[in-house]
Amino acid sequence: MPIDDHDRQPSLPAPALTGAFAFVVAALLAAPCALAQTSADLSVVSEYTVRGVSLGRNPAVQLRVDHDFDGGWYAGTFASPIDLYGRGQGLLIVYGGRALPLTTRLSWDAGVTRTIYLRNHEVDYHEFYAGLTYDRVNARLSYSPAYYGGGRTVYLDLNGGIPLGERVALALHAGLLHPLDTDYHWGDEDRADLRATLAYDTGDWRLQAGWQTLVHGAGNGLPRARALFAGASLRF
Repeated sequence: MPIDDHDRQPSLPAPALTGAFAFVVAALLAAPCALAQTSADLSVVSEYTVRGVSLGRNPAVQLRVDHDFDGGWYAGTFASPIDLYGRGQGLLIVYGGRALPLTTRLSWDAGVTRTIYLRNHEVDYHEFYAGLTYDRVNARLSYSPAYYGGGRTVYLDLNGGIPLGERVALALHAGLLHPLDTDYHWGDEDRADLRATLAYDTGDWRLQAGWQTLVHGAGNGLPRARALFAGASLRF
């Protein structure tokens, strides 16, 4: 599952909710031979953001469905309403990959995602990703040959979690998007984003609120995400 804001998440630490989640599923990494199962998250977010950029100023209801296969393989899809180029539409992300442990504390994860805009297919794109998870720290590198229908990009995603109690955790994120071509849609400069999320997990429900910012590359006309966000997610 993708790292960006559309990613698989562990039970601990609780991931950031800004349209989707920010970590690799720790349970899957620790148990590659687990039985196949399907799960889903229904979420409400104050604003859908991706890598520090807003894709909708209004609250959104989102759905994610995951299926874990034997041997560490997984696949899933994520759907959300968004605003793009001044009009509302739907976003669909499909993904698949594999996650397996290397040691008792270190695991790897790799796969591919496809992002589809239902009214602007010219900016559809896919990314290939690979990453490592060590305890509660995760690093992932994603490569797109045509990001938003434009040039090649790489995105470095760093995530960490700090348990603050039995049900409360702090999730930290930093990301850097680097264009590899000069025909990248939004200029040729790097874009960096930061996020901190406080999450409360009740079991079926996860409540989250936090702060985010686009610290570099904010002057190129992108719809910058609001600094404060909140959301709630029901797992079933």
